[in-house]
Amino acid sequence: MATSFTTTPLSPTFGAEISGVDLSADLDDATRAGILAAWRQHLVLIFRGQTLTPDDLLDLARGFGTLDLAPPFDNQQSSLPGYPEIAVVSNVEEKGAPIGGLGAGELAWHSDMTYRAAPPVGCALFAKEIPSEGGNTHFLNMNACLDALPPDLRAAIADRHLIHDSRYTSAGTERVAGDRFATVDHPLIITDPLSQKPILLLGRRRQSAVVGFDEMQGRELLSALWEPADQNRFVVTHSWKPGDVVLWANIAVMHRRDAFSSAERRVLLRAQVASLNQQSFTA
Repeated sequence: MATSFTTTPLSPTFGAEISGVDLSADLDDATRAGILAAWRQHLVLIFRGQTLTPDDLLDLARGFGTLDLAPPFDNQQSSLPGYPEIAVVSNVEEKGAPIGGLGAGELAWHSDMTYRAAPPVGCALFAKEIPSEGGNTHFLNMNACLDALPPDLRAAIADRHLIHDSRYTSAGTERVAGDRFATVDHPLIITDPLSQKPILLLGRRRQSAVVGFDEMQGRELLSALWEPADQNRFVVTHSWKPGDVVLWANIAVMHRRDAFSSAERRVLLRAQVASLNQQSFTA
């Protein structure tokens, strides 16, 4: 029997808080299908007051699809020891070495790992330790951004591709990846595999380049495409508390983070759904 839960929308366009679900429990198929349906509709789901072990986080994410390995951040150790599929997002150092990546600074708008041919479909982020202020995460609806473009601009980019570069993180720091840095190009307009809606795939602004355009042409086009994001018209902001779990559609939604005091601890664990299970996709 499915667990009954309550869905409270966070904005007119996307985002919802889900209450009445214990994500550490063994979710039955009907409950998981209900969460998936809400995820597809709202793109960002927030669950408060959760108590998850690393295995619980993996079980939650694996229920929706195949998982990615933790990507390299800006230090040598980005994954949770013993859990190569869990990335540690943290400013904490232990024994003189960071336990995770991305520090305490501001993170620019981005979707995770768009430098890959197949970026992750979705992300699950669990908050273990949160500073007293700062570190909020903002989410941006890229379907709404696409719909907000003038018709002539949307038509002009229908067949255009954007180059995505892996060298720098969303913090602007150089990624630790040895000789494995790569670039890939994606169409500017794609269909999000989770929501099945057309979206504007921008990835991140740093090092972006429009295929077939010179630097000046590309810069002008990107400025026009980033205009809805710069105005924050389609944004939902999440103020974290310990025990929060957030699921978001990584391709359909961009996100950014506010800076916070480096004197306070912030520790979050992230798992990424690389692709949806076929049964989940048709649930």
